[in-house]
Amino acid sequence: MKVLLVIACVFQLLSVNAYAETLRILNWEDYLHTRVIEIWTSETGVAIEQIYFDSDEDRDEILNDARMGNIDIAVVDEAVSELFGKKGKIEKLDESNAPSLQHIDPFWKEACGQYSVPYMWGTLGIGYRTDKIPKPPVSWLELLQPEDELKGYIGMLDDYRDMLAPALFLLGYPLNTDDENELKAAFEYLKHQAPSVLTYEYAITLMNNEDQDAERLHMALMYGGDQITINEIIGKPGLWQYTVPQEGTILWVDCLAAIRNSPQKQRAIEFINFLNRPDIAAINSESMGFATPNKSAVQFINPSFHSDQAIFPSQDILERSQQYTVLEKNNIVLRKRITSTIRKIHEFK
Repeated sequence: MKVLLVIACVFQLLSVNAYAETLRILNWEDYLHTRVIEIWTSETGVAIEQIYFDSDEDRDEILNDARMGNIDIAVVDEAVSELFGKKGKIEKLDESNAPSLQHIDPFWKEACGQYSVPYMWGTLGIGYRTDKIPKPPVSWLELLQPEDELKGYIGMLDDYRDMLAPALFLLGYPLNTDDENELKAAFEYLKHQAPSVLTYEYAITLMNNEDQDAERLHMALMYGGDQITINEIIGKPGLWQYTVPQEGTILWVDCLAAIRNSPQKQRAIEFINFLNRPDIAAINSESMGFATPNKSAVQFINPSFHSDQAIFPSQDILERSQQYTVLEKNNIVLRKRITSTIRKIHEFK
C-alpha cells in the first residue's frame, strides 16, 4: 500500500508544471541543495522538479514501473546502477558525454560502474541526541538492545538491506550474506528490538513532516551527514551527532543515473555533468553535509568540513567497512520477508 501511495503521489507531481524545460529528479528528500538548483536554473533557464522516495524499495518500485517515463534522473546506489543498467533502463555515462567525470576519484567511479556517475558517499551509523545520550554509542548492540530509558525512542530504516546491516555487523557476518541461518540470526536481533523501536521512517522525513514522534526520537540508524540536515531542520546546531560503531559499517555511494527513455535525456546528462563541476560539487557537499567523490572539489571546501570524520571517515573506519553487491533474487526475497515480519511485529507490539 505504501508503494502504491508513493507512486500515486509521483503521478500527481508529474502533472504539475509539466513543460519542456523542466528536469524531474527521483531523489531522497533534502539531497540537492537549493543554491545548486538556483545556479543551474540561472545558467540554463531549466527548472528542477524533485520526486522524493523514502526507501530503496520505493525507488526501485518506481523505476520498475513502465509508466514512469517522465523521470529524467534518478539517484541510485551502486548495486541498483548495475542492475538497472543491464536492464537497459539507464544510459551509459563516461567522459565522452559527461566530461566532468575527470574530476571523480577512480575508486568511486568504479563503484558506480559504467551506467551512472558518483554523487555522494558515506557510511551507515548511529545518530543520537546529545541531550539524551551524552556519550557516543560505540557498538551496534546499543541500538539493537537499547537501555531501558531508550526503549520506545529508537529509529530504524525500513529497508531490506540497511535494516539487517547492524545485526549482521554485530554477529560478524558478511553484509551481503545469502546464508539462511545467518540471516535468521540477524532476524532474531531485529525481532527482539522491534518493541523498543519508535519508528521505521527515515529520520529526515520524520523531522521534515513535523511528525509528533520527531521529538521522541533519541537514537536512530542513519547515514553519515543526516545529522547535519536534521540539526538544520530543527534549528538546533549540534544537537544530533553521528558515530560509526566499532564492529564496522557500510561504505555506500549514491550515483546519478540518466533515464534512457527520458525525452530530455541530453538535458539530464548536462545536469549530471553540471553537478560534478568542482565548484558546484563543493557547494552541494558542504551545504548538505555529505562527502563528495569529486577530488577536484576539495580545493573549494572549508578545511574544517573536510576534516570532519563523521563526513569524511578516517582510514580506520574505511578499513572496517563493506560495500553492497547485487543480491540474488532468493536473497532479496528472504530479506524482504524478514523486514515485513519485523514491521508487523512492531505494528502489533
